[in-house]
Amino acid sequence: MTKIKTLLRNFPVFVGAVGLSLLCIILTFFTASKWLAIAELVILAAVLVLVFVYFDVFNARKQKLLSQISSNLDFMGSSTSNDFPLPISVCKPDGTIIWYNNLFEDQVIGSNPSGYSELTAVFNNVGMDTILNSAGTGVLIDCDDKYFTVYSHKAQKDNEDVVVLYFVDTTKYRKIADEYVKTRPAIAIMTIDNMAELQQDYRESDCAAIRNGIEKLAEMWISEYSCFISKVSDSKFYIVAEKQDLDDMISRRFDILDDVREYTYDNKYVGVTLSIGVGCGATFPECESNAKLALDMALGRGGDQAVIKFKDKYEFFGGVSKSVESNTKVKSRTVAAAFTELVQGCDNLFVMGHRFPDFDAVGSAIGVVKIAQSLGKKAYIATNKQQSMAKPLIETAEKEGFDGVFLSLDEAKHKMSQNKKNLLVVVDTHITNFVEDPELLEKASMVVVIDHHRKAVDYIKNAVIFFHDPSASSASEMVAELSEYIPAVTQLGSFAADALMAGIMLDTKNFILRVGSKTFEAAAYLKTQGAETVRVKKFFANDIENYHVRNKIISGARKYHNCAIALNDEESADIRMISAQSADELLNISGVDASFVIFKMNNVICVSARSLGAVNVQVIMEYLGGGGHQTMAAAQIKDSDIEHVTADVMRSIDRYNEENNIKK
Repeated sequence: MTKIKTLLRNFPVFVGAVGLSLLCIILTFFTASKWLAIAELVILAAVLVLVFVYFDVFNARKQKLLSQISSNLDFMGSSTSNDFPLPISVCKPDGTIIWYNNLFEDQVIGSNPSGYSELTAVFNNVGMDTILNSAGTGVLIDCDDKYFTVYSHKAQKDNEDVVVLYFVDTTKYRKIADEYVKTRPAIAIMTIDNMAELQQDYRESDCAAIRNGIEKLAEMWISEYSCFISKVSDSKFYIVAEKQDLDDMISRRFDILDDVREYTYDNKYVGVTLSIGVGCGATFPECESNAKLALDMALGRGGDQAVIKFKDKYEFFGGVSKSVESNTKVKSRTVAAAFTELVQGCDNLFVMGHRFPDFDAVGSAIGVVKIAQSLGKKAYIATNKQQSMAKPLIETAEKEGFDGVFLSLDEAKHKMSQNKKNLLVVVDTHITNFVEDPELLEKASMVVVIDHHRKAVDYIKNAVIFFHDPSASSASEMVAELSEYIPAVTQLGSFAADALMAGIMLDTKNFILRVGSKTFEAAAYLKTQGAETVRVKKFFANDIENYHVRNKIISGARKYHNCAIALNDEESADIRMISAQSADELLNISGVDASFVIFKMNNVICVSARSLGAVNVQVIMEYLGGGGHQTMAAAQIKDSDIEHVTADVMRSIDRYNEENNIKK
């Protein structure tokens, strides 16, 4: 393994050539002659063996030479060692410097030799253990503005163990490598999020002036870097940059987002925002492909942010504004038509939500089942009833004609294995690891996703339909909107309408948060289908014990900057629901923009986060490995305790405030 790492570090071209050779052998095997491919593989193996043998011989000779030099060297003032063509230092195994030659003084420690008595004072990026363990291959060190590869050899001086270090100056090559990295290409695609909405409020001449103003801001921003911008449409721009420019943009956290968000026209804020997708890669086509994926991620998370896609990860910046609501329902009508065809072509339909499903997950699932039944198909809801936060809704459903619809996760997997054409509809989540049963997701032959949460990295990638709208209040609102455009759904029925209304009321906090015009339109439609808010309200009723526990959590809360943090150490079967309700109640405290309730469940520390929109709790929870929505998010932390998680939450709040310039 050490040899391979050394080859990767010192001979990347050779390693690349070997990889290309293997690819050619594979192509030969499948497209030409198998025997020719085997012969090529044998030749490649022989070459690799010769290279490794040469590598071993070279290292052995190098170590022998170093050993001879070290054993014959008079360290203390020898003219031979002082005239040696490489910087040399002799130190104790703990790093204490005993002696060094003139070149070491001139090239390594510079003009202040008296200030160095420990080797770690010369270079602090590696320790003695690392140097000694890399005696045969050398180790790279940084020394001020120079770079050296250090080789070490153990020796004896007056019956005392010492270490002789030989320094090879690699500054020139490291600078070439750094320059290569800094000049790697990056492509950014920048779009104005809500020009279509602005056209409804401004005249065309005003919209043109606003676009010109945004374009000038973008050009001024780009002029600070050695890159160029090209306008490809009225609201889309392509930016070609280098890695060093991208690093500078990152250090400034893409301040163009703030400039555009604060843009005024005719002394009025117009509410326009930008979304930026940045792609990095080895080639320009790869950069552009990654930039498109990054832009899709930025738009899926609500816009007003920059997303960078590297080879195997995403980075996010911004995202402090609410999602812009689209007034058009063209997408819903198109999705409804495609969804109808999928349902009619499947044998069985299964619906699944996220872990510990709430009223929105269960309510939207009931709505999907009702749509499937209207299309003449059997539909089932796969869930763990014992872990559901919507037990009253499930119990009522089984009394209202949905008996046999709710299956356990094992029952759903067994029934799914009996048919080939199975359609799985995932509601109220789009994250692979957040669904109730990832195995059920893998078994499904077709998958449809219906969700309103901001897009995360680990989203379900094999969905036939990915119906995602971060401006929607809830998944129940989206399902209600779909049902309007499916002709077969002539009547939802009062209970299904109640279930969808319950999901909307939960996620909007009774029509207070994340409410748009389409939310009220969906509620009005459900009202015509028989929904009754008084019946819905009864689903949320708590027993007296849960009421006392919730009040105890709230009374023990403390304020941290602009947030409220509460700890829940009570044991209850409804601990998750109680904690979420407590987080909602804490938002009623004056000066509290966000609330966090920390509790333990099944040896996992959980955090339930809520806000009124001024603080994006999704970003804060993402710092802890969680996620969610701008005003409703959560995280689960394993192998920790409440005290440590509380400290992590406070650090995450500080980080969020610092990154978004929020005064404490």
